[in-house]
Amino acid sequence: MHSPASLRIRVIGIGLGDPLHLTGEATHALTTLDVVLVPEEGGHPAPAAARRALCEALLPEGHAGRVLGVPGGERSAVEAYARVIDALDEDVTTVGLLVWGDPAFEASTASLVDALVERYAAAGVELVHDVVAGIGAPQLLAARHGIALGPAGAPVHLTSGPRLVDEYDPALGDVVVSVDDDLACAGLADAFPDLELYWGTHLGTPDEALAHGRLADVLEEVRHLRTEARRRRGWALDTYLLRTPAGASTGHRPPGFPATGPLGDGVLSLRPLTVDDWPVVRDEHNNEESLRWDFSGRPLTDREARQRAASAAREWRRGTAARFVMVDAATGAGAGVIGIMRLGPPGTGLVGYGVLPAFRGRGFTTRALRLVSRWAFEQAGLARLELGHKVGNEASGRAAEKAGFHAEGRLSRRLPNPDGTWSDEVYYSLVHGGTTS
Repeated sequence: MHSPASLRIRVIGIGLGDPLHLTGEATHALTTLDVVLVPEEGGHPAPAAARRALCEALLPEGHAGRVLGVPGGERSAVEAYARVIDALDEDVTTVGLLVWGDPAFEASTASLVDALVERYAAAGVELVHDVVAGIGAPQLLAARHGIALGPAGAPVHLTSGPRLVDEYDPALGDVVVSVDDDLACAGLADAFPDLELYWGTHLGTPDEALAHGRLADVLEEVRHLRTEARRRRGWALDTYLLRTPAGASTGHRPPGFPATGPLGDGVLSLRPLTVDDWPVVRDEHNNEESLRWDFSGRPLTDREARQRAASAAREWRRGTAARFVMVDAATGAGAGVIGIMRLGPPGTGLVGYGVLPAFRGRGFTTRALRLVSRWAFEQAGLARLELGHKVGNEASGRAAEKAGFHAEGRLSRRLPNPDGTWSDEVYYSLVHGGTTS
């Protein structure tokens, strides 16, 4: 094993292969290296050769010869790198890893370095490391197309080709895909044909190829360009951005719920749930009566309650759920929660609610149902509200009926119980124009 008591690894972002892509910091960092380790990726020589050419262009005379290849195709990348490091001369104290683009986007390199640190620590060798930022493919793509990422404050979502189709949603904003050998965006063309595609490969190099246009219209051009890029260089590093044009349809997504101030009747008020309301979310769920009627009967942890409360604002914006906290007007204390979820046919909302034990018996559930129903019909544009409870939970049913909901029937074996059995559900509805006060 390499004998120094300490060893330094510098992870350096090198852009996409052009020496001009390196920052001044990265160029200087190269001069501090005793050895540069270059992976022979997947047995293909082209990426390794590009790294070597970069070193020859930027390293001072005498340094370029100290570029060592790390064999690819082995079971463990950690062991492959460790074997090369162990064989280094004793005077080597600083080793460099050159990362395409920006190391911030290369989780595999970060994992590799962490594993090497652990391995050498077990042998009594301190391995320290630092990271030098580079110009990443998303920045280069935007620059080459002359666009901004996330225009007008819109979100930017980074993902990979294998994940794209399953997770794509127009609400994600600009979606940047940096690892995609199969052009996964083709799987979105039927559902979202109007998406704008900004595509590029070998960005900022003499072999650069760019394409931009309506996704459904430019796919064949992109396929041709990427085939030619692979033919010329033997490999390709594609990056692309998907953007929903202004005014384009986003499919069948419901609109976000309208903003609202507190809703009140002098005794109880409702306001949109925030992350600070997580103790109310937790306590409403974790009391004996609530757990009795719960599906799993498992208490929420503090972390889970925080996550639920934190998700409320996002659900509101996306139009999937409008969640409120009940507030006792006399004390300002949180008394429970109530929410409307958009499920089933358009214009229909499913209502769920619960009151903390200290506030039960004061009619808060009925008051909350009246307030939220009026808001749903008059402000949120819903036409029908539904709710249900397990057979035996008569208190929930009485509160719903007092608020104007009407029982429509009994659904057999619809709701699971904590013990693995199933309960029938009594189902209620209230339509726009029905009694809410």
